Amino acid sequence: MLSPVDEIKNRLDVIEVVGSYVKLQKAGRNYRAPCPFHSEKTPSFMVSPERQIWHCFGCGAGGDIFAFVKQIEGVEFGDALRILARRAGVVLKKQDPAVQTQRKRLYEICELATKFFQKQLEATKSGQNAYEYLISERGLSSQTIKDWRLGWAPDEWHSLSAFLGERGYSDEDIFNTGLAVKRDENFQFPISNFQKNSKSQIPNYYDRFRSRIMFPIFDIQGQIVGFAGRIFGKEDVNAGKYINTPQTILYDKSRLLYGLNFAKMDLRQKNSCILVEGNLDVIMSHQAGVKNVVASSGTALTAEHLKIIKRYTDNLIFAFDMDLAGENATKRSIDLALENDLNAKIIKIDKKDPADLIKEEPDAWQKTLEEAMPIIDYYFDCTFAKFKSERPEDKKQIARILLPVIKKISNQIEQSHWIGEMARRLKTDEKILYSELRKASLPSSNLATTVQTPQKIEERTRAQELEEKLLSLYLNFPEHLKNSDHNQKLFFNEHLAQIFDGLCALQGKPRNSCLESLRKKLTPELVIKLEYLSLKIEQYPTDELAAIEEIEICLRELKIMKVREKMVKLSFDIQEAQAQKDKKNMEKYLEKFRELSTQLIELTKG
Repeated sequence: MLSPVDEIKNRLDVIEVVGSYVKLQKAGRNYRAPCPFHSEKTPSFMVSPERQIWHCFGCGAGGDIFAFVKQIEGVEFGDALRILARRAGVVLKKQDPAVQTQRKRLYEICELATKFFQKQLEATKSGQNAYEYLISERGLSSQTIKDWRLGWAPDEWHSLSAFLGERGYSDEDIFNTGLAVKRDENFQFPISNFQKNSKSQIPNYYDRFRSRIMFPIFDIQGQIVGFAGRIFGKEDVNAGKYINTPQTILYDKSRLLYGLNFAKMDLRQKNSCILVEGNLDVIMSHQAGVKNVVASSGTALTAEHLKIIKRYTDNLIFAFDMDLAGENATKRSIDLALENDLNAKIIKIDKKDPADLIKEEPDAWQKTLEEAMPIIDYYFDCTFAKFKSERPEDKKQIARILLPVIKKISNQIEQSHWIGEMARRLKTDEKILYSELRKASLPSSNLATTVQTPQKIEERTRAQELEEKLLSLYLNFPEHLKNSDHNQKLFFNEHLAQIFDGLCALQGKPRNSCLESLRKKLTPELVIKLEYLSLKIEQYPTDELAAIEEIEICLRELKIMKVREKMVKLSFDIQEAQAQKDKKNMEKYLEKFRELSTQLIELTKG
């Protein structure tokens, strides 16, 4: 019986999966596109339908459909498995069926509720008023309202619950989505809602969202998991301007960024994330064409939010409201960013919030983002504007504010720069500031231990590039492997040396049968490497004479590297023999060193 992973691979084609994210063009037996993981002008991202793998020859990323979804969606393997399983129609049987069924019901309820709210916005008088407000007052287009699936919750206590109940969903299920609230025994509905002599029982649950413009909240895959509702058409002293779905098994506000499902590709392609406060700020920015924008969903920025952002980019731009609450939220978020070595900036706008700026001056939004200020500049400007740096007591206040901020900077070179800048402005000796820096208190935060930097793509050395090129050329022209067994000693990378050794053992076989035989000899890990090398063949000359020349160049370069490596080791041996006054060994080492020097001269002449 096939495993879920194998079953998914059998049902899904790499071209179909990758092609749903990236526009692919046919290039011989393979497909080519600009890499979605780094900026490039010349496409170096290759997809092989024959081998069901992909690889970028620019940044080095590569793998199968699971590796692609992990990287493009910024998720772990388990999430990639679920995404592809849903796409392939494969049931992951290890999941508890009861939990799976419950989650399925809650997703269905959220989807139906969204359709209900959309219909209310379109078909009711109060909904039309809300629609007109979104268009004329907030500047949204009808297409934007449709794309983000905005809706209207009527000013009624039980309309949504009744709608969902008629479709077979229990009060408990509706409550578990956060769309309904359980009635307290002492709570009395207004008489107008239920007639005195009505035979119908007063319900135990009532709708959470009433007289509110509804913003569906999407997860990373675009499924609706919760809602935010903005009061409209009435005053409610008992509730805030915005209320959100509470914590549910679908909706975890500390781990969810509003708009990320729409923004994720732009975050990666533009290599920056713009963080705003409100849902309308996100929507208006996307409408204006700036789509690498998200917001924390009904809560302050958390460790998990930053962890998610760091999957896509290390560059963060804060665009919070510049009222007092917005300024405080910005400072708290800046502290988190500094502690985790994010390249953070901040924008300052005169309008109350980004949505207002975009409505009044759409072009100004892009210009404002281009003028984003590095966060330490922001702190310096704000602090020095409040105090007079000539007065001793003000100098003390400036140091008290800025030194803890500088202490949060993890990079010592950058930290040194700002100490120097502070010393210049305060006309104070740097040594004194460093002394005070050591005393400065650093607010405790568990963020540093919970947010991990995404694993960087392994840097490939010049030697590894040459080894991979040499192996790819030999795979294309295996007949030129004759008498090359000794060249295995030239390899620095153990895995590549093993592939080369296996290839040499198959001398004389045709290319296709050679590859097939080699796959059977290698470990699964080395087979993956072999598939990558066989895809890389396309990057090198197909003309045999040109290939022979490239093989010779690779061999010569690797020989030079090996000789230089031996010379470096010998130089340490010579130093040690000299220190121990060991003349015998010193003469021996010097002789070997001279021989290697002669070899190096001959090789470099070539």
